[in-house]
Amino acid sequence: MNMLHSDAKTHLQDCFSDNIRTINLEVISEIQNDVDYYDTVSLVFLLYEVPDTALQRLIVFQRVHKDSNMNLLYDWALNAQARPTWRYEFLEALTICRLYHIIKKLGFDVASVKERYMPDNINVCIYINPMKKALYKFCENVIVNILVRLKKSLLTYDIDTSEHESCELICLELISQKFITLNKNNFVVENKQCHVEKLVRIVENIPGLKKVAEDLQIIANKINNDSNFSSPQIMSTPICSTTPNDDSKAKLKEDKYDESFCDIFQRLNELQKEDIPIMNLKSDTKNLTKDAYPIINTRRIGVCCIINQEEFHPSKDSIENNFRTPMLENRLGSTKDQQSLEQLMTSLNFKIKSCRNLNHREMFKFIREVINNDVRPDDSIFMLCILSHGVRGHVYAADSVKVKVEDIQKLLDSDDASNLHGKPKILILQACQVDEHRSMPHLVADGPKTNYFLRKSDFLIYWATAPEYEAYRDEQKGSIFIQILCYTIGKKAQQEHLKVKLYSARVLWYKIMQNLRSFSNIFRAQAVPILHCSVASKHIDYSLVPKINEAELTEQFVRGGGPGGSAVNKNANCVVLTHNPTGTVIKCHISRCQDDNRKLAREMLIAKLDEVLNGDNSVAAQKKRLQGEKLKKNEYKRKKMAKLKEEWKKREGLV
Repeated sequence: MNMLHSDAKTHLQDCFSDNIRTINLEVISEIQNDVDYYDTVSLVFLLYEVPDTALQRLIVFQRVHKDSNMNLLYDWALNAQARPTWRYEFLEALTICRLYHIIKKLGFDVASVKERYMPDNINVCIYINPMKKALYKFCENVIVNILVRLKKSLLTYDIDTSEHESCELICLELISQKFITLNKNNFVVENKQCHVEKLVRIVENIPGLKKVAEDLQIIANKINNDSNFSSPQIMSTPICSTTPNDDSKAKLKEDKYDESFCDIFQRLNELQKEDIPIMNLKSDTKNLTKDAYPIINTRRIGVCCIINQEEFHPSKDSIENNFRTPMLENRLGSTKDQQSLEQLMTSLNFKIKSCRNLNHREMFKFIREVINNDVRPDDSIFMLCILSHGVRGHVYAADSVKVKVEDIQKLLDSDDASNLHGKPKILILQACQVDEHRSMPHLVADGPKTNYFLRKSDFLIYWATAPEYEAYRDEQKGSIFIQILCYTIGKKAQQEHLKVKLYSARVLWYKIMQNLRSFSNIFRAQAVPILHCSVASKHIDYSLVPKINEAELTEQFVRGGGPGGSAVNKNANCVVLTHNPTGTVIKCHISRCQDDNRKLAREMLIAKLDEVLNGDNSVAAQKKRLQGEKLKKNEYKRKKMAKLKEEWKKREGLV
């Protein structure tokens, strides 16, 4: 049996030797007509020794291949025929590209050629540069959406590949610009170092290509460490071949959900509502005009800025500045959320400013431009909606860089955004808040004086989910949180006046929570949105506080009385301040320091004039009213809790 096997093998080798001699320039010229554009690009990538030459000819071929008879394979053979192995190189390249119909047409046995060159095993290399074979396998796994990500990632390294239609052209561009370096051809022994680390770091951050990145690094390490790896021989250690990425993962399974959002909303409306009147959720409705944020212009409520991060790519900043960058999938269905928000906010008389797929620098630039160019003095509300991936306290930009939500708040609070000071700012964040186990600083702000602008005030932040939880999204219909938010606000806006929409933010939030809780029970998915609110739900109006003019004041310094020893009778620390237009007199001897008493006397005079001139609308009256409402609310809670305890005792038979 061994003799029969040996004879058969010898016969195949003889046939192989005879057929290889039939490959000549004329045959190569005819083969070009049987190979399509993309296979031609792959063959040129594998065969041409000088990357710059291959790149320039392929760029021209890319533009004229439909109207020209440009024969790149013949040009290669014309220059390579001086080498004794050029026919074997060509045959190996055909095998790697799986052009078996060409191999069969040349008279070869396809099975024996595949056994000889093993096209699926990147560790098998005879005449073709092993790194080029590994790069070709990488190109096989790059589908259209991954190619777009790769181009965007390389752009962050100042490498523009936007005009290249195939991955092989991009690889040649990277070789030409020394972004990756290959060893010389198989017959040159010097300068055999291969460096693909930068490309590997990009590829490993693209979903679905982690195994390909590992294979590229393995081949590079073998070339650099094994002096015999790139010499003409067959390696004996095969590894599993990489298979093309299955694009079907990006498609939504038709049977994933069998209900539309309309059906879900209909079911939510049929569910039993919580039996709590709206009056119990609002602390006050009688003085709404004093405590709510006013709508200045009903024809234009404000500006709604929408940033939709749908397509992600690794970048130089995300790779080099973060010790572990996650692979971010594209957010299919996010366009539906953007359309829903635009439709809702347009109906509420907001000016819409939308943008998609911004890197971290473009995000801040876009927000800053909207604030400076589109926000007007008569705008009542500023709304910022960010649809993206996220981790705790951060959202991701399109270049996979984390952006702190706190930094966005600082931008909206900065002096550059002074036209937003005192106006409500609503942030809607559709992003996960998975905990990265990093300590988050706890910031405590001191209470400034009333005539200063309070940082981080007037903010209403809607998070799609709480920390350590994920946010869910239907890849065809949009995000659960955004769709329910738009539905709830749109329905509520039809029932209430524009003035109370922001004032009723917490009431809306309870409604959204109720709907999401019901939604979670339907789909068995944990959805735990949270609300950060620093808007003045009980707003104290300081606009009527009078301002004093120093020219209208008469100031005297007299000796005080009371405790303090003999110094009280010797020093004129007491300040007597008279407001000439109204005749109001203030005497202040709170401190032993005359300068402190002067400042305190002016504050006391302003408070006194505010009470005299504004009455029930004065700051003191408003604070007193709010304190009374707080006491009533606490008393209501105490009575309700006592009632619940009493009912529980009766049910348990403890009474």
